[in-house]
Amino acid sequence: MKLIELHILQSFPVTCLNRDDVGAPKSAYFGGCQRARVSSQCWKRAIRLMARDLARGKEFMAFEGIRTRKAIGDLAKSLENKGVASVEAPKIAADICEGFLKKQKEEEEEKKEGKTKQAKTDVATPTETSTLLYFSSAELDAMADAVARALREKTKKALLDVASTAAPAAHLKDAADIAIFGRMVANESSLTLEGAGLFSHALSTHRSDTEIDFFTAVDDRHQKGEDMGAGMMGSLDFNSACYYRYVGLNLDMLKDKEHLDSLSGQERAKVLDAFLRAAIMAVPPARKNSMFGFNPPALVLGFRRTGQPLSLVNAFEKPVRSNSGYVEESVRVMQEHWSKLNGLYKLFDPTRDVEVQLPPDNLDACIERLIGKPDEC
Repeated sequence: MKLIELHILQSFPVTCLNRDDVGAPKSAYFGGCQRARVSSQCWKRAIRLMARDLARGKEFMAFEGIRTRKAIGDLAKSLENKGVASVEAPKIAADICEGFLKKQKEEEEEKKEGKTKQAKTDVATPTETSTLLYFSSAELDAMADAVARALREKTKKALLDVASTAAPAAHLKDAADIAIFGRMVANESSLTLEGAGLFSHALSTHRSDTEIDFFTAVDDRHQKGEDMGAGMMGSLDFNSACYYRYVGLNLDMLKDKEHLDSLSGQERAKVLDAFLRAAIMAVPPARKNSMFGFNPPALVLGFRRTGQPLSLVNAFEKPVRSNSGYVEESVRVMQEHWSKLNGLYKLFDPTRDVEVQLPPDNLDACIERLIGKPDEC
């Protein structure tokens, strides 16, 4: 397996990058103590949105996948553009989108539960699906084109099958994000795609406790002689942590026929450039205006190599302890751990593989070396 891997150390004071169900920073128990945690899904969304902006800035529409419950409306609009009547398009789109998500046919469920099927004559056409669907504009356009053609030709094939067959034919030309992050469609395996990207949950390299910020606010129209109490008060949870996170990319999978085979080597190089920049620089935007967590990484250790993916998180199984900050000690511990693993398992071949480190290299130099020649992408 040909890989690009990033091992990132990143320090954030006073933040709540990823909240749990009660609004507190997420955490995990690792190495005998509680650590701060940011889920991979949280960071992946930040990466995906930044990569889209970076690609559009270079006039390369590559990260155009949209995860939404409103895919019915998007597909209906595409159907209308292909000549399907506006009164029919929403119903057809709803049947197709809901069909992608149903795990059992309605008749089978009713038979199992012993129910009598009820007529559904007055049920309104839904405008949202029960869960998120993830498609690009080109995929929706391909589905709409195939369905419209089937309607004109009065084909006997189910429109759901027509749509699910047409989507892969779009070849993800505008959906590098789907190729990298993957897609799961409950009832249509042909649309389910394993992502070429590999992402860890970010974990603090040290013990991290959640703290509470008690706040008050003053009423600007408070008059002398009125109650001297605060206009409002409350509390917010936060933490402070130096995180280790891993981002990897399976280059062999990325360029196979189910992923980005339809792009040229030059185009895939642009995809890699946008993705790697976003993977390094993107930060989850939670509480961005009140806690401002936009801190770039303190260290990025990057590899382009052949072999199996490798996390360096066990460098911090014994939590880092320091009286002078965690970054410097975390950098030392991770580099020592990598050196030890490489010595034991021969993970890196200097005659074939590439290693970069930021700093001392800058971002442009690191990415250029990791991508290599476009014809190798």
